[in-house]
Amino acid sequence: MAALLKSVSVFLAFIIQITGIFSLPFIPGEEFDKPIDTDDGGDPFIVEDNGNTYYTFTTGGGIDIRKIVSYNDTTVIEQKTVYWAGNDGIDGQIWAPEIHKIGNRWYITACALFRKDCVEKGRMPEAKSFEEHDDYYRYGFVLESKTEDVFGEYEFKGILAPDGLNNIDGTYLKKDGKLYYICSAYVDIAHQCIYICEMENPYTLTGNAVMISRPEYKWEKNGWYVNEGPAVLYKGDKIYIIYSASGYSSGEYCMGMLTLKNNDVMNPKSWLKNINKVYAKKPYDSIYHTGHCSFLYRDNGETFMVYHATDNKDFTKSRRCTYIRKLEFFGDFPVFM
Repeated sequence: MAALLKSVSVFLAFIIQITGIFSLPFIPGEEFDKPIDTDDGGDPFIVEDNGNTYYTFTTGGGIDIRKIVSYNDTTVIEQKTVYWAGNDGIDGQIWAPEIHKIGNRWYITACALFRKDCVEKGRMPEAKSFEEHDDYYRYGFVLESKTEDVFGEYEFKGILAPDGLNNIDGTYLKKDGKLYYICSAYVDIAHQCIYICEMENPYTLTGNAVMISRPEYKWEKNGWYVNEGPAVLYKGDKIYIIYSASGYSSGEYCMGMLTLKNNDVMNPKSWLKNINKVYAKKPYDSIYHTGHCSFLYRDNGETFMVYHATDNKDFTKSRRCTYIRKLEFFGDFPVFM
């Protein structure tokens, strides 16, 4: 009976999600959101490897990696700062680090504010004003481990600036043996869109960048126009991108979804945007400002969404905490209950 009720719950959540009949955040699911780090945790990322669990998040001044007890217990076993601002032209504001194992090396993607005397001014293709602004000097960058040890030394491999676009929140997408860089690029001040670009290797871009999503719906335009924090979700042969929408402090920060309809990832028409947000604040659970997720794939086949939120609707009165919840699927379609 419990399994049947769960299946019905997932099906109803699926219908609500694709139709927008009701406001999805008010439909509670069986797997409740769990705060696993209430001290901090903006832009969280968790990965498991060889029985160990590693956790990182935005600290601003560097990149810390924490070996933690488990995916739902952030008690620190070991911690190391592997990179600091002040190196390689980085002025500060290091955001959204992610840890990816590709081949026999670890790669950390992140973004930062670079010194103006160290990098070219970025390109905002729709900018109406060319006055100086920090966002012109934000870029993604990549670190590569020198050994197979995630806690070993890392080497700065370079800036990632697809077509000269300044960008944040970069991540990888893997498809048919190819690697792609997906990021949020500024097309204008306070106007961010999702771009994709093919990669020669984990730190070298090749070809042109293509925009695959821009703020279109009202729920993507609260505060300012935002598509950011892309996270790639794999299920069977399906690929999705879950991204954050609206201004992070607007009170309406939420998540949207793109679905890859065919194999041509570089074609904007291949990506179908959900007309409704798929995840948002849950006032009844005191969860606000939900956004910037990543996905943890466990060896037992379970998929967990890791994201940040606050416990106060006033953004200025609450730090961002790390939350985790198990994802359910209707077939290969993710259901965000």
